[in-house]
Amino acid sequence: MELKYKALLSPIKIGDMVLKNRMVSSASTPHFLQGTEKNPTEKIIAHFANRARNGASLVTINHLFEKSMPGMPGQKVLDNTPAHFNLFDMTDANAQDYLCKLLDAIHFYGAKTCGYIMGPAYMDMMPGMGMGAPGGPGPDGPGGPGGPDGPGGPGGPGGDMPPMPGEDTTPQHKDFGVDLDNDLHAQNDGGPQQSVSSLTKEYLNAMIEDYCQQAKDLKSLGFDMISIYCCYRNSPMSKLLSPITNDRTDEYGGQCLENRARYLVEMFTALRKAVGRGFPLECVLSVDEEEFGGYTKEDTINLAKLMEGVCDIFHLRSGDMDPQHPLGFTSTEEKPAPYIDSMGYVGREIRKRGIQMTVAASAGFQDPDIANGLIESGGADLIYMARSWINNPEYGRKVYEGRKEDITPCIRCNKCHVPNGPDLFRTVCSVNPILGLEDKIDRMIDPPRGKRKVAVVGGGPAGMEFARICAQRGHDVTLFEQSDSLGGMLKHANYPSFKWPLRQFMEYMIAQMDKEGVKVRLNTKATPELLSEGEFEVLGLALGAEPSSLPLPGKDGANVGYAANIYGHEDTLGKNVTIIGGGEIGVETGLYLAELGHLVTVLEMQYDLILDAPHAHYRNMVVNYWRHTANFAYQAGVTCTAIDPDGVRYLDPDGNEKKQMADNVLLAIGMKSKSDEAMALSTAVPYSVVIGDCDKPGNVQKCMRAAFGAASQI
Repeated sequence: MELKYKALLSPIKIGDMVLKNRMVSSASTPHFLQGTEKNPTEKIIAHFANRARNGASLVTINHLFEKSMPGMPGQKVLDNTPAHFNLFDMTDANAQDYLCKLLDAIHFYGAKTCGYIMGPAYMDMMPGMGMGAPGGPGPDGPGGPGGPDGPGGPGGPGGDMPPMPGEDTTPQHKDFGVDLDNDLHAQNDGGPQQSVSSLTKEYLNAMIEDYCQQAKDLKSLGFDMISIYCCYRNSPMSKLLSPITNDRTDEYGGQCLENRARYLVEMFTALRKAVGRGFPLECVLSVDEEEFGGYTKEDTINLAKLMEGVCDIFHLRSGDMDPQHPLGFTSTEEKPAPYIDSMGYVGREIRKRGIQMTVAASAGFQDPDIANGLIESGGADLIYMARSWINNPEYGRKVYEGRKEDITPCIRCNKCHVPNGPDLFRTVCSVNPILGLEDKIDRMIDPPRGKRKVAVVGGGPAGMEFARICAQRGHDVTLFEQSDSLGGMLKHANYPSFKWPLRQFMEYMIAQMDKEGVKVRLNTKATPELLSEGEFEVLGLALGAEPSSLPLPGKDGANVGYAANIYGHEDTLGKNVTIIGGGEIGVETGLYLAELGHLVTVLEMQYDLILDAPHAHYRNMVVNYWRHTANFAYQAGVTCTAIDPDGVRYLDPDGNEKKQMADNVLLAIGMKSKSDEAMALSTAVPYSVVIGDCDKPGNVQKCMRAAFGAASQI
């Protein structure tokens, strides 16, 4: 078999370690994958072993810790909401035992393992020191954005926790225009943080000793490589490296790169001595901080020269924390890996100048064509991926087989970090229904008992997934869709520029219908008679949901419509548009209409917008996007009282009656299921099941899991 992606799938030797390909699984444990156990459970073992089985040549294991913070006896290196991060205590004998079992499972598939040392990296997680610290102030409430994989303390940006006592919940209003004072960097600073000038040399030396001990312990357990977290100005090394945060005046300070990098070089020199020659060491760092006035790409190249011989791999990430998890708002379809140009430049220059350093790139590399091209051009030697392994149970296999069209696109929703609302403590992926079930999914799925004739009503994500899985199980499947195209509520993704990941997913699902042999009948309204005549044995009812209304005077006026239904009919709107409802649907519709030139105002009852969105990284980036979107304004904490032909009347947070003038008013207050229509069809076939929004309005993730689960029993 000739490989389509030869560069990406070629082996590489780093030190004494040989990797079978260039596809690497980065430090990316889905949150809440297990409980508060100090050791990896079967859930963790199954999940990461599947990444190795799937084709990852190296699997990174993070959230490892031991001992206390240097100089702070009894203060754990990492702490968190129960079960948020899976924390594995390397000093615990049970954890050591199960870490060995985890490594053995990964090694079984010919993959290597990397131990990811973060602690005591989070100096800002020390009590009262800002990011994620209990009570530490953040940009949108107490807490701040937290660590590299999750949110801050209770009430952090976009969280669904109630306001803390004494918290200022005054609603915000922004006039039309661009707010340049609230950029992404400011969003992620996380409030007051410890100055590196306050770190004594005794503390810094103690950190080196601690890191070296952790590295030796990980190596003794059987890890094949050690990675040191050093990016986003979160650790002492990265704060010292950055001119933004380095305020020292001794040999570790100043504008001189050699001084600012001195501690990092000392750290890796000690690590090299601790683990020996040939054992790979990796430094994870931001490719540059140029957009924030920090160190440059040239500095990164020179740093590689300074660390030559003590460090083997430069793992290049984004310049700041949130963009490391790119969304449709922060990346484009043409350039889904937003930092690829910077990473490629640094990688090629390191090679051109003869610096002996392996270069790895990460952030948004799901497309194998892009990853393969970066390696072919000399821009990188390794491609680190996180969500590719999470949302694709067979990502690597499809790459090896050259089946790019069958790779499930990531919709970049960040629910693998932390969902929101009632799903806060669940491990989910919007497009991979078995995430979090890998340890038991084989026992949950019944084998097919003969070939069935299956009808599916509704061509949205739930209907298509039910049809796809039924067809894969060997059944004869016909899908009925009343409109002239498949997609259901996903079809709105055809319009806003920032919804391209969801559109790619919709197009993938539609293509799978033909590939799996599903007979699709468009422009066909399913009736009891039609279903009975077809002699179907199984019926999947996925009719979806429709927008909900409000008990407001004027709600039936000619100037009133639904946000979910406006896509494709934007030319019916006037210049000024008011949207009632500041959840994801309302905000995204408002941003889309603002792109088209409408003057949009969103009115929201709660104290802020999109509180239903995932708050780990995702919400920060959306907030930044709307703050830089002209023609978009909002008022939170209001109560709408009536809709007039020329606008909306409402009570502001102080109870004062006001009016927002508008040519058109769009409602975005929720959805209601079409369960009554489904029940009218349910008796036409011997066995029927109601799935997706038709059962209970939800989201793509709930539709996909419900459909997969139901179809797996047919």
